[in-house]
This record gives sequence, structure tokens and C-alpha cells, in this order.
Amino acid sequence: MASRRKALAASLLVVLAAGCATTRSSPEPTPRRSPRAATLDEVLTAYEVYCRGFDTLRASGDLDVRDLRSRKSQKLSIRVVAARGGRLYLKGSVAVVSALEIVSDGKRFWFQLPTRKKVWTGDATGSAPRAAEEKAPYYVLRPSDVTRALVPEPLAPRPEESVVLEADAQSFSLSLARLEGGRGIVRRRVWLDRETLRPSRLRDYDPRGDMVSDAVLSGFEDGAPGSVTLRRPAEGYEAVFSLHKVERNVAVPERAFTGRIPEGFAVVEVE
Repeated sequence: MASRRKALAASLLVVLAAGCATTRSSPEPTPRRSPRAATLDEVLTAYEVYCRGFDTLRASGDLDVRDLRSRKSQKLSIRVVAARGGRLYLKGSVAVVSALEIVSDGKRFWFQLPTRKKVWTGDATGSAPRAAEEKAPYYVLRPSDVTRALVPEPLAPRPEESVVLEADAQSFSLSLARLEGGRGIVRRRVWLDRETLRPSRLRDYDPRGDMVSDAVLSGFEDGAPGSVTLRRPAEGYEAVFSLHKVERNVAVPERAFTGRIPEGFAVVEVE
């Protein structure tokens, strides 16, 4: 009996020791890291540095265009070159057949549909071409939207304008507005990722403060976005660029941004 009691006591000691060891080895909770802190000047400078870091962008990839009102959509393979000042060259193909060509010199655009033998041309900052008879919703694209997203312009606030900083857990945002008597309407707004200080969203507004265009940038690699989504909610269109082989600051001849009208093509002036 005495030997059994000793064996039982020894077993209890082993169990208690194991329990204590387990308790002592419990990991300490990992402290939660505070979000990156930055001043308004630091965030503004980061955005300005990004914008001024390149004047041209060249890429290939895919473009998914959607007219949300008519529920039409089309996917294209594209080659695109964008340059500061609103200049753009974009060529889209479907199954290696040329589907459209968009050219803009920053003042005028030329929107060519080879299958229709038509060229729409007009003010680069004005309305999109109207081609309702076209089954694919290419006509919803605006060259100025594409250029502003691929080669963003600095905020460059004027003397009478104010810049306001806002932050949440994921991002910083900068709003640009002209204030009179302490009141104003936002003209532009940009978001930057809180950790990397890279642009993640760009918005433009009309004189009433209604959002006109929205661009979301993501998938950055070597400082350039791999995905760009453009939206004009009031007009019901969306364009998603999935870009590959993105190059910045490439030499581009000016003739690339000069519109051409092939022989036999009808020309439609966009008011």
C-alpha cells in the first residue's frame, strides 16, 4: 500500500509540473501596431512626388468596358500610351482584329471604329462619342479620364484654394477646394495608401460638388499600377484596365498623339 501511495504521489507531481510548464510557455499577445502617422505636408508631398516622377506611361494588357445602363460589355486586348497634358494613344483588338483606336493631343480626340469606318472627333474634355448603333460599348470611354488616371496631375493648389487632410485606418485623403467665407465645394480629391503613401483613388467633381469621375489604382509593381478602374456613375459606365509590361518615362514621338482619318471613313463631329 505504501508503495502504491508513493507511485500515485509521483504521478500527480509529474502532471502538475507539466501543467505549470504549459502555462509558463503561453505566448505573449502581439502588440497591435499603430497606423502610420503623417502630416498634411508629408502626404501632399508624397502625391506630388508620384505625379512628377514620370511624364509618360506605356503598357499592354486587357480592357473591360461596361455600359451599366444598357448592360453591354466588351473585353479588348489593348496597347496604350499616355502622356502628361492629356495626350493619349489607345488601340484595342478583339481576336487580333482592330476594334477601336483612340487618339488625343490634349485638346481634341479622334475615336476610330474600323469596323464601322467612322471617326468621331471633338473637344478632348467634352462628351464621349455617341455611337448608339454600335453593339460594343466603346462609345462610353472618355480619353481625358484614361489619361488622368494613368498619368495623374499634381494637385498644385492655387493661392485661393485650400487642401484638407483626412485619415482612416487604411488611407489618407486630400481634398482640394476653393473656400470663400469659410465655405467651399471640393474640386478634386485623392486617396493614398496609409502605409506606402501611393495613390489609391482619384476623384474629380463638377462646380456643384457632384462627383464626375472616379479612378481606383491597385496592384502596384515597380511603382506603377497593374489595375486601373474608371467610373462615371452619373453616365453609367465603367472601364477596367488590367495592365502588363508597364513602362514609365518612355520616349514617345508627338505624332503618336496626332489623329488620322483613313480614306473612306466618315467623320462625325461631337458637339
